[in-house]
Amino acid sequence: MKKIVLLLLLFTISFAHAQKISVKKSQLFKDKKKHTELVFSEEDGQGGVITLRKYYAGFIRTPKGYYIEHFDSNLKLLSETEVDIDKSFIDGLLVKDGKVHLFEKKMGKESFAVNVLTSDLGKLDFTSSELFSLDKEDIKRYFGVGFGLLFFTNGANQIDGDMLGQLTFSKSKKYLAFNFDIKDKKNETHRIFVYDDNFNQVFQREFKRDIKDKYFEYEDVSIDDEDGSVYFLGKVFEGESRKSKKKGKANYHYELFKLNDEGQKQVSFNTQDHFVSSLTSLKSGDILSCVGFYSDRNDNRYKGIVRYDIDPNTLTVTNSSYQPFTDQFILDKYGKKKEKELRSLRYRGLFMLEGSGDIVFNAEEFFITSHYNMNTGTNYIYYHYNDIISARINADGKLLWARNINKKQTASNPLFNSESYTSTVVGDKVYVFLNGSSKVKKIKNDRIQFKDASAKKYNLYVIEIGMDGNFEYRIVQTNKQLDVPLYV
Repeated sequence: MKKIVLLLLLFTISFAHAQKISVKKSQLFKDKKKHTELVFSEEDGQGGVITLRKYYAGFIRTPKGYYIEHFDSNLKLLSETEVDIDKSFIDGLLVKDGKVHLFEKKMGKESFAVNVLTSDLGKLDFTSSELFSLDKEDIKRYFGVGFGLLFFTNGANQIDGDMLGQLTFSKSKKYLAFNFDIKDKKNETHRIFVYDDNFNQVFQREFKRDIKDKYFEYEDVSIDDEDGSVYFLGKVFEGESRKSKKKGKANYHYELFKLNDEGQKQVSFNTQDHFVSSLTSLKSGDILSCVGFYSDRNDNRYKGIVRYDIDPNTLTVTNSSYQPFTDQFILDKYGKKKEKELRSLRYRGLFMLEGSGDIVFNAEEFFITSHYNMNTGTNYIYYHYNDIISARINADGKLLWARNINKKQTASNPLFNSESYTSTVVGDKVYVFLNGSSKVKKIKNDRIQFKDASAKKYNLYVIEIGMDGNFEYRIVQTNKQLDVPLYV
């Protein structure tokens, strides 16, 4: 049987003095698996890096296992191993005190277990220990099955990011929390387990809200890095209706809960005369904020950015601010002033800057289209990764700047694409890394647009946005300098 060998390249970028970007590449190495996806990576504390890649096989590319690899500071491969999948998956990585910890979730006949797989850095040889388990019947699960053009489910409202115990770390990974959506016909119910980085349980709490699950939309969880307190954010629909708009106003409000070993607190806040389709919470030091996009029309449009600040001790809202996109942002996007709200945005990176409390908000214009070919009976699905949105809102709720970077790229497989982007903040600057055609398109009114190309023809670009919102781009690596395509 012929083996397919894939050439791979490990590629890292670091920032030196004055944010000069330095590039480090490993040697090409052969991979027996054709389809792999980088799931997690983390520094080893010695200048090296641990990577975890999921590999797929079969016609529909089913997950079959994981590669775990350890590279030194020169990206030389020190050791590697594989972890097979047996009704399980890896949901997190922690490197601490010379050890690598993987968090495995495994479905058994009667229970659902969360295990910690641990190995020394020196030699990757993992042993498993159970952290905790739940009765399988307690966990809410979603299923769906398709027959041709028909698709049957047990209810789209069953789909949550917390069905199988969403794992969330605090900022420095000092604490970790597992959040499970529990079966309960009458109440929105969650069971939350919090541990420190030595895997001692800090607390376990069952949270109930006297509302049916379909009227409660889970948003996210954030963990306090000081004491492991959990901030649980949800969107609550009113009047026993999932309609987001009634009589021209938002038919929902948001609720934030603080959970710890002492009990729980709660605060509710409405969106005034605006529509806020979703929010994300951030906690850094003594600052707790919820941020998102808002609209004056409905939940599917975006006019600007909203920020709520909450006192983490009393859990009272201290400030709320609705900031429309700037004139510069509108010019970036449309080339002229235009009274038009955006659509199809999703978060791609939220950063709270230490000291100032400013929030950098990165998003992406993303949508999915489909085309049905009557001749072949095939439905083609396309994933569109378009414009990049970056904004900075200060601790007083003022929008300092907002920029739209024009981009137009499409993929047919969301698992193995190089068309999105990744971002980070270093000092006062935002860095956005993306692949694009070697020819950056010039569009009207002195604007540019990053375009598609074949994977082997992509250049790797970095866009640097300064503290004043001005940005410039440059090539990090050309396609001629890269031996294989990069995924961002």
